[in-house]
Amino acid sequence: MVPNGSAVRAHKSRNWRKSAFIFAFLLPGIFLFLAIYAYPLVNIFVTSFTSWNFENLLHPEFLGWDHLFDNYIRLFTIDTHFKMALVNSLKWVVLTAVIQVPLSIFVALVLSKQHRGWAFTRNAFLIPNIISTAAIGLIFLNLYDPANGLVTELIHLFAPDAQVNILAKPGSAFWGVTFSFVLFGGTNCLLLMSQISAIPKDLFEAAIIDGASGWKTATRITLPLMRPMIGTVLVLACNYGLLLYNELFLLTKGGPDGATYSLSLYVYQTSMGSTKLNFALGNAAGVIQVLIGLVLVLAINKLLRTNESDL
Repeated sequence: MVPNGSAVRAHKSRNWRKSAFIFAFLLPGIFLFLAIYAYPLVNIFVTSFTSWNFENLLHPEFLGWDHLFDNYIRLFTIDTHFKMALVNSLKWVVLTAVIQVPLSIFVALVLSKQHRGWAFTRNAFLIPNIISTAAIGLIFLNLYDPANGLVTELIHLFAPDAQVNILAKPGSAFWGVTFSFVLFGGTNCLLLMSQISAIPKDLFEAAIIDGASGWKTATRITLPLMRPMIGTVLVLACNYGLLLYNELFLLTKGGPDGATYSLSLYVYQTSMGSTKLNFALGNAAGVIQVLIGLVLVLAINKLLRTNESDL
């Protein structure tokens, strides 16, 4: 039966009204995304090819096609602070990937067994993640206090005559900052536990009937089925390491000798923390930071196939 013209027009009218309703519903979210995320990103990218500082605050000057990449060339060839910040940020990305994520997976696997005291352990593991990073920074600043900090006192138990000032030496300062955040994977642990709880219990029961040990169950069933969530957690952890700022600002402000400089701290100090206010150079560093983050997300999603689910 062929529909008549009025039926077709009525159907098109209903589809148009449905589409208009959906667009009207999404319009506030689209506007907020464009205003808060898209426009600033485009502005940062465009102004990274300009000369923009305190002298021409209201009128950024385009560098010209012959000098288009001067800001980026300066970052990689002249600016030693940027190179130190880039290396440190990449180190923190690797450390979060190899320390925080495996620790979160291990804790999630243990807590998923719901042994006695598992709820208390879960909550205790989560506490650092519900405290502001500024508060965490202040806590570790007191722990590392060279006069009467807890870490200092513990070191003096084994070496009473040692001169301890963790944040004053480049090597120890880097690791002091690292341990102020790298062990706190409570949020990641909760995400992983939610994925474990979604695994059908029948799979575990069948494995137990077949005589599989707890280790084999974890490695052959649980971990493979956690792959998408592990990828998500890895993205979150690596980007936290890449964007590290609050702990650094409170503990060391990038010192000593740039040992704890990060890309986020470099962007802030170059754009806002110096007398020259070199916004263009800071934005160029910000573009590089965004690109590194995109590469990390794409690489992790490709490697772990986070868009696919085995459940």
